[in-house]
Amino acid sequence: MTRFYPLYCRRSDGKLEAGTKSKRKELNQPTDDQLDQKPDKNGVSDYYREVAPEETKHLDWRRKLGGMLARELDWKDKNAQAGNESGYILVAFPENYRLYEHVKKVVKDGKAEVKSKTHAAGGNERQDAYLYGHPEGRKKRYRSPGDFFPHLLWLCTDEKGQHDNCSCKICSPDDPDDAEPRPVGRPKSQHESGVKIESAVGVTRPASSQGSVMIKPDSAVPATTQRTLTQSTPITPTALQQPRTQDQQIDLQYNNFIYRSGELVWFSRGAAWGLGAILRRWVSPENERCYVVQPLSHPMSHPPSVVKTSQYELRPWLAWSVPRYTHDGLNNMPEPPRYENADWQGMKQGRYGPGDLEVDGSILAAKAVDSAYTLLEPIHTYQPEASVSETRYNRLYLGAEMFWLGDAVRLASGSGTDVLILHAIIARTHSATARPDSSRSSVFLVGDTYRIQSTQHSDRNAPSPASPQNNPHLPQRLTEDLKFRNDRSIPAKHIASYWKLSLTNHRIELDEVKGRWYEASLLLPILLQKGQFEDAARKGEIQEASLWMNARGDCLNSNRAASLPRIPRQNIRRSTRREAFGAAVPSGAEIRDGIEPP
Repeated sequence: MTRFYPLYCRRSDGKLEAGTKSKRKELNQPTDDQLDQKPDKNGVSDYYREVAPEETKHLDWRRKLGGMLARELDWKDKNAQAGNESGYILVAFPENYRLYEHVKKVVKDGKAEVKSKTHAAGGNERQDAYLYGHPEGRKKRYRSPGDFFPHLLWLCTDEKGQHDNCSCKICSPDDPDDAEPRPVGRPKSQHESGVKIESAVGVTRPASSQGSVMIKPDSAVPATTQRTLTQSTPITPTALQQPRTQDQQIDLQYNNFIYRSGELVWFSRGAAWGLGAILRRWVSPENERCYVVQPLSHPMSHPPSVVKTSQYELRPWLAWSVPRYTHDGLNNMPEPPRYENADWQGMKQGRYGPGDLEVDGSILAAKAVDSAYTLLEPIHTYQPEASVSETRYNRLYLGAEMFWLGDAVRLASGSGTDVLILHAIIARTHSATARPDSSRSSVFLVGDTYRIQSTQHSDRNAPSPASPQNNPHLPQRLTEDLKFRNDRSIPAKHIASYWKLSLTNHRIELDEVKGRWYEASLLLPILLQKGQFEDAARKGEIQEASLWMNARGDCLNSNRAASLPRIPRQNIRRSTRREAFGAAVPSGAEIRDGIEPP
C-alpha cells in the first residue's frame, strides 16, 4: 500500500488577476467564452473547465510534482524499510494557481462521438490540462507538471524570489522549447536550502505567504485513508451551524422572505420595471411579505421610496439582464463610465443623445453594486502564522445579494447548477513586516459542494434520498424545495431528485460565486409566464431556478456590443452596505435589519 508524505509550497507568486498590454485587469484564467460549455450548431462543445482537487488529473499533477521535488532536494524517508519507500504529494498548488482542462467533444443524437479514445481524453476528443496563475497572465500557462516544476522549484529554493533566477519556459522565454527544464545551477539540498522538516498531526494547507517548502514526514498515512487520494472513502458532510441572529434564522427558513434588506432588486413601477434597494421588510397582518424599496437614480435627484406588499412585484437582480443605456452614446464607449465618474451634466445636456437620466443612473448604480462586497458580523480573528491574520464573518453582501453562513451559493464551476453550502466566510490579511503599509487581503468562502442528481423512485409514501430526515446536513430550504418537486415528479415520472455531496471543506474565491440560490418551487411561479410553472409541475419537470438566472458580473458586458473590449469583473470592498449604493440613494436612506413594521 503506497504511503504519501504531504509537501507544502509556502511561497507563491500566483495572481488571480493580471494586467494586459492596454493596462486593463483581466482574470488569470480561461476567458468567459472559453468557459462556455454550450455546443455549437454542429453539436461540438469546445470549452475549459476547472479541475477539482480530488479529481484524478489534479492528483496526478500533484503526485508528480511532489516526487520531482523530493528527488531534486534529495530527500528520503530514513525510517522507510528497504523496498517500501513512501511516495510524495504536493498538498495543493501554490496559492492562486489553478488547473483547467480543455475539453472538446461532439454530441449527436444525445451521444458523444469520440475520435480519440485515449484514457487521457476521458471519452472526449481532447482533454488537455493547463495550470493558470503565473503573474504574466492567462496566456502564460503551464502545459504539464514537468513544465511547471522549474517554477515550483524556484518558489521553494530561491530566497530572493527574483523571477530572473527561474529557468521555467515562461520566466526564461529565450530557452529553447525542447530544452530539458532545469533550474539555474544545482539547487541546494533539503538541509542546505532551509527546507523545514517537522512532525504533524494532519494534512492541512498552511498559508503561502512566506518560507519555501515544508515536508511533514510524521503525517504520512496510507493513500487509501486520505479523502483526496481515493474515490472509495465515504465523504462525511459538514454539520450545519446554528443561526446567530433572528434575521439569519428567518432567511434560512423555507417559504418565508425571498428578498433581504440591503439587496438590489427589480421592482414593478406599473407598466415598467425599475431598479432599487430594499431598505426594510416586515410581515403584514394579512401575512404578506412587505418591503420598502428605494429606487436607484442619478445623484442630482431621487424618487421617493415605495412599499411593495407582494413578492410578485419584485425580481432578483440576476433574474433579468441589464438593458442598454437610453443615452445611446454611452453604449458605444470603449471605456464605459462608472457611476462615480459619470458625466451627469453632459447626459442632462444631451451630449450622448436623448435619454432618461434616472434610468441610466439606475443602471450605472446597479453595475457598481454588482462589483461591491461587504463583510459583516465578525465571529473571531486568529493568527495562523506570523504576519497573517484571518477573520471569520457571519454574513456577506456580494454584488446584489446577501449571504449568511448556512446559505446555498450558486457556483460558476461544475454542472451549472452545483451549489456550495456556506460554512465559513474568511478574510485573510498578509502584513508585510518590512512595510507595514503594504498589507494585502483576500476573501474566500469554504463549504460543502453538492450536485443535483435523479434516481428511479415509484413509491410516493416511501422516503426518497432527498427526504429531510435523511439530510440533516442540508439547509431546510433545499430539502423542502426538493420535497415539493419530488411530490410532483414521483407520481408523474417515477423519478426523485436529491442533492449529492461532491466535496467537503471546499474553498472558493469570490469570483467563483454566481449568486444566491433560490427555491424553484417559490421563485419560478414568479419568473415564468402564467401557466408555465403549473404545466411543468403537472409533468413533474420543475427544474432548478438557477437555469433562469444570470451570474454576478454578467451585467458588465451584457449590454455592450461584442466588438467592444470586455470589462473585467471587480471585487471592491465597502465598509458598509449603505456605502455600496453611494449617491444612487438619498443621503438619509437607511438599511434596517429585523422585520419590525414601520
